[in-house]
Amino acid sequence: MIQLKNISIAFGRQELFSEASLVIHKGEKLALVGQNGSGKTTLIRCLTGEVEFEGDVEIEGTLSVLEQESQFDVAEGSFEDYLSA
Repeated sequence: MIQLKNISIAFGRQELFSEASLVIHKGEKLALVGQNGSGKTTLIRCLTGEVEFEGDVEIEGTLSVLEQESQFDVAEGSFEDYLSA
């Protein structure tokens, strides 16, 4: 289970979250959808402890995050070759 309680984050005058709360139960799936700059990556970084915020995060078990690669070089060969590189 992942639980966010009263999360508040602001960058300068831009407030991304104000006392936001969320519970994700084991086995549930979700998607983060929003415009660029709306706080999707920042929310994930709260879960991983990469950014400071007000509020509490509770994680039962292990949390693994795989970041999406932002640039792909032209790869020759198979997908396994690409992953190995």
